[in-house]
Amino acid sequence: MQNWKSGFIVLLLCVGLVLTACAADKKKEPAGSTSPTPEQTDQGAKETAKPAEPVKFSVFIAGSGGNPPQEEDPILQQLNKDLNMEMDFNIGITEYHQVLTARIAGGTPPDVFGVTQGTLKTFVEQDLLLDIGNYLDKLPNIKNAYTETDLKKGMFNGKMYALAKRPSIPMDSYWIRADWLKKLDMKVPTTLEEFKEVLVAFTEKDPDGNNKKDTYGLTGADLPAFNGIFSTFGIAPPGHWMIRDNKVVYSTTDPITKDALGFIAGLIKSGVVDPEIVTNQNPLDKAFKGQAGVIAINWSAIATEAAKKTYKDINANAEWIQLDALTGPGGKYFSIWDVGSSGPMIVLSKALEKEPEKLDKVLEYLNYITDPGKGQLTVNYGIEGKHFEMVDGKVKVLPAITETAYAWQVQLTGRNEMDYLKAKFPDQETEIDFAKNLPRINVYSSFVSLPEQVIADERYEYEELIKFMYDKRPLAEFDAYVEKLNSTFYLPERTQKAESELKALGYVK
Repeated sequence: MQNWKSGFIVLLLCVGLVLTACAADKKKEPAGSTSPTPEQTDQGAKETAKPAEPVKFSVFIAGSGGNPPQEEDPILQQLNKDLNMEMDFNIGITEYHQVLTARIAGGTPPDVFGVTQGTLKTFVEQDLLLDIGNYLDKLPNIKNAYTETDLKKGMFNGKMYALAKRPSIPMDSYWIRADWLKKLDMKVPTTLEEFKEVLVAFTEKDPDGNNKKDTYGLTGADLPAFNGIFSTFGIAPPGHWMIRDNKVVYSTTDPITKDALGFIAGLIKSGVVDPEIVTNQNPLDKAFKGQAGVIAINWSAIATEAAKKTYKDINANAEWIQLDALTGPGGKYFSIWDVGSSGPMIVLSKALEKEPEKLDKVLEYLNYITDPGKGQLTVNYGIEGKHFEMVDGKVKVLPAITETAYAWQVQLTGRNEMDYLKAKFPDQETEIDFAKNLPRINVYSSFVSLPEQVIADERYEYEELIKFMYDKRPLAEFDAYVEKLNSTFYLPERTQKAESELKALGYVK
């Protein structure tokens, strides 16, 4: 269960021009013979010099959705051309780790490959990985593009063995039916209590005007639907590691969680929450059909022209707007941001140390695809003039951009997410900025690993939380629940390990 939870090398041929002909020698030359001029010598060198052979190396990463054959992928072909290389780029769709492990065991590891936090630790301990930190001076674009936090994500035992793909940006918020608010003569809620009043009104006062009691206040998908409520109490939703007063805190067991659960239980008991919210597979469909007036969701699912057409076709008067973070007992926050979150991580095989030419090419490649100029534009959008064009210094995508549907898979070092999203979704700049700028509680869960020999039973943790929310277990037993998590599921040991890891990264002093 989740935490409800990416220049040619020029070979310079030194041609020594040995000019042995002097005036005396010239007198000895046979009649009719002539010495080549410097210009003629240079021309001859150019005619006989051969271009450098492309450097070959391999990339193997986990992925999904497939990818076109390499010879048909315009981005991979352009990268090979730009850098005079022959890159064997493969996506492991199924059983990635088994295939990777077999290649390593067989002595033919990929030159660049993807890892998780767990496999990173294993491969470091097996001395299979290159310490990328020793080569940062050859990666100036990465040094400029990555924050200190981004670089820390690939560290283990004080060394940087991996490069994490630069993270996305927050995209979620509560969305609310503005037309329902107008019909009921209510203002956009700004506090937790006003939010509750709106949810009640959306449930009880027939906001769709069909004279039926068939609407609810809040819908969503499982516990994340309530993230915006937990955060108003000043606590991250369950299952996350926070830092408070320089101490590591596990959100589930914090006493404030009990208060938040009590408020949520009250909403559920009053009937203003979609009764299927925990099991919903497609809550957006319910929202678009007018069955609920508030939903927690990413702007990309509701703000695009295609999404608007979908719900406008159902109800031409429907108007969905983003809701600002609510103010509650713990302040003004909407949900969380995981400081350690990142996309996949890549590592370099230590065997590259024995092949300096190949290592230099790999480093050149990673630096190039992080270049905010041509390299980054290529892996993000494709070929200029075909897939995109520059207009007033900004990217404008062209219809042929569909040929680069799997571009995200070659963006090994990530991208500037704001620039990318605004280029791909120019009509949603307002919504993009709104979601990104919402105040959020920082968590550090992605930096934290389990101590060895510890298995966390997230199923028990989750199921008991649901019982509290649905009044199947009294909140008076919350302390007993915490005690069982501590004693049975090694939370004190996990907290100690989390504090040690976050201290090593400089987040805990």
